[in-house]
Amino acid sequence: MKISYVIYITVILFSMAFSCENKEDLNLSESEKQIIGEWNWVESVYYYTVSGAPYIMNPDTLGYSISYIFKADGTFYVYRNNEIDNTGTYWFETVIYDDGTESPLRLFTQEDEYVKSVNYSFSEDTLVFDETEVDGAKRTFARIR
Repeated sequence: MKISYVIYITVILFSMAFSCENKEDLNLSESEKQIIGEWNWVESVYYYTVSGAPYIMNPDTLGYSISYIFKADGTFYVYRNNEIDNTGTYWFETVIYDDGTESPLRLFTQEDEYVKSVNYSFSEDTLVFDETEVDGAKRTFARIR
């Protein structure tokens, strides 16, 4: 009887050892897993303009490229024409407004002392930063790896 308990406990411990996820995977939210990688800027659309017509910018119209690299350790790098332009940290969280309501999950970035948050969305290999709620642009990026 005692041997069967030892075998039973051994089998359970052995099963648990192989069924656990990596510690790194347990700490990453689904959004964090999706954002990791390199993203090339495709275009920015400003909807709030003096003329009322959207203003579209892209690498061709501005003459430079921008890419973001998001790493699993919570850091990101911004490259302009393949040269490092900026770096910082990022995380995801919700905002609780004065009226007690809660925002959808937002992407926060910090470069030096400057903290910024943005609505974001994923669609296959496309990442969109939507800052239109504060008269900003809707910026689209394509995954490259």
